[in-house]
Amino acid sequence: MTLRTLLYGGLAAWLTITVPAHAATPCQVGPPAGTHVLTGDFDGDGVADRLWVRRQSRAALPALAWDPWNSRLRRNAGVAFMLVIDRRDVCTLIQNRRFFSTPIWQDSPAPLQVLPHDAPQGESWKAVAPRWRGDGILLGSEAGIDMLLYWDGRRFRVVHSDDTP
Repeated sequence: MTLRTLLYGGLAAWLTITVPAHAATPCQVGPPAGTHVLTGDFDGDGVADRLWVRRQSRAALPALAWDPWNSRLRRNAGVAFMLVIDRRDVCTLIQNRRFFSTPIWQDSPAPLQVLPHDAPQGESWKAVAPRWRGDGILLGSEAGIDMLLYWDGRRFRVVHSDDTP
């Protein structure tokens, strides 16, 4: 790992947890009418957070989004689909063009499920996500294998289960 990689990774993590919600963010505006909103304590701070899917036109939202598959911040360059996590004073946009472009994510409702940290099903995830804090978010995939989107105390991460379809 190079110094450059460490610096960019650290900067991305810092920006992800310190960018406050501004009027232009989806968190300030809130979910559109009729949008399914999930709630959970996604960052483990004891306060309920909100999660919803943001479908948008190809026009870019003027914001940065976190890509937990690649551990980097990306400009929202017209990605048609992203997750919005509203954590009181921090608005986190989650996007990955490749993952969210699969047909399962075009369906409504999106294949999302809140996994409480203390749920029995969560025990198997703790082996692959030892720094998991708060409630997790299960992301469905075309292969039928869920992924866990979770907060590790600094940033959101994604892990794959060891299950096979």
